[in-house]
Amino acid sequence: MADIQLTATRIDAMMLPSNFSRAYQLYVLGQNSNIEAIAKQANAANGTAETAEQHNATQDEQIATQGQTLETISDDYVSKKSTEPQAVAGTFGAASFTVNSVKVVGARVTGFTAAAGSAWKGAFNADQSYDTNSVPAGLKEARQRIKALEDALRAHGLIE
Repeated sequence: MADIQLTATRIDAMMLPSNFSRAYQLYVLGQNSNIEAIAKQANAANGTAETAEQHNATQDEQIATQGQTLETISDDYVSKKSTEPQAVAGTFGAASFTVNSVKVVGARVTGFTAAAGSAWKGAFNADQSYDTNSVPAGLKEARQRIKALEDALRAHGLIE
């Protein structure tokens, strides 16, 4: 901003034409005083405007830096309100996860001793009837299925 200084030219009664009445001379001299006051105020405002311009330039730099920071983190942001699919790479900690206010994942449940033996993930008919000869095979199948579910829960970190 250019530094502009206003100066008021001093007018005294000797400079006024002789045909001015005394009242008009006093009026013109009074206006001169007002012009001097206006010049002083304008010069003061010029300094204030320059300070404000410098402050604005500093703020512009800060805003630009903050904008760059926001652009950097926008690719690494998870929204709590987004309905679009979101992905998190790395670790993400929380006490629990809820969907529509229903807790779907909470803290790990501890105290389970891992099952031994073979896991079975195949299909089965939950309504199948067993006779006394086939009960042992059905019981084995059910226990292997329970182990497969337990293994899945451990793999997901839900139980320990």
